[in-house]
Amino acid sequence: MSRWLVTLFALLTLLGSLGSCVPPSFDPASLVKGVRILAVRADQPYASPGNRVTLDVLAVDGRVQPTAPMKVYWLPQACINPAHDAYYDCFADFPRQFSQGVDLEASLVESSQFSFQMPSDAITAHAPSGGEPYGLAFAFSIACTGHVRYDPALAGGAPDGVPFGCFDDTGVRLGDSDFVFAYAQVYSFDERKNQNPVITRVTYGPDIVDPEAGLTLAHCTASKIDDCPATKFDVALSPDSQELNPGDLDGNGEPLKEQLYAAYFVSDGKLTDEVTILFDSREGRLANTGDEYRSPLTPGERQLWLVVHDNRGGVTWQSVPLHVN
Repeated sequence: MSRWLVTLFALLTLLGSLGSCVPPSFDPASLVKGVRILAVRADQPYASPGNRVTLDVLAVDGRVQPTAPMKVYWLPQACINPAHDAYYDCFADFPRQFSQGVDLEASLVESSQFSFQMPSDAITAHAPSGGEPYGLAFAFSIACTGHVRYDPALAGGAPDGVPFGCFDDTGVRLGDSDFVFAYAQVYSFDERKNQNPVITRVTYGPDIVDPEAGLTLAHCTASKIDDCPATKFDVALSPDSQELNPGDLDGNGEPLKEQLYAAYFVSDGKLTDEVTILFDSREGRLANTGDEYRSPLTPGERQLWLVVHDNRGGVTWQSVPLHVN
């Protein structure tokens, strides 16, 4: 796997698990069994100074027997140009923004969407990096099935430790099946632009999937899921989804194109790959990009989530109901 894909997938995994302080499960990252934030999408992955940016979050609840509803929140202010371009350097301002040990719902923005203004001096106020000047903003989202509280002690002394927790009505701290803290980053350039990829269709084997009606599947009758037959999901994008990337030049100084990949998630069943590369910077659209899926062992209503990323912060997604009979 190439270095850029490792880096981006590490970020994707972080969005799904950041803030967890309990031992990780051995389930693959593609299997959604609790509260998860699978992606955050900016309407302007590269925003000009002074522009207003709107973010959407794909937060999902994969709990089999939820006892309380999942709620999605945003911290009320974006963090602009933190030291070292590190999201956790934004945490230094939190003691001035939030009271410790109390429920914070009144101080947070409860919504799947959040907007902020990229400052007009976002680029000029950023420390010089030696390359093309830029600014950087971070926005923080939370999915929680209880009450959000701020307490620096929850970070355990680690600079990137999460200083927020999710607590039930009795004050008991909930685990990582009930709480996710995630960030999204948005760059600001004077000239560079980036658009989110556009999904044109999702396929299952030879068939085009209707994302509204969903997909009807037979459950697997094998004794274990690894013995079940597999059929590939795949995704097609609009031709202009792969844009030129001015930050990646070939040996002649000409810009290469973006790299794009797809990450699949399911509430049950088994996917073969966590990530599949769709577009290469030199070769364009690749062949055989699908991800094999094995149906669950029992009937029921399930869900597939497909998230497409480019390597410049562009994101889009599609949800597909799975009717397993």
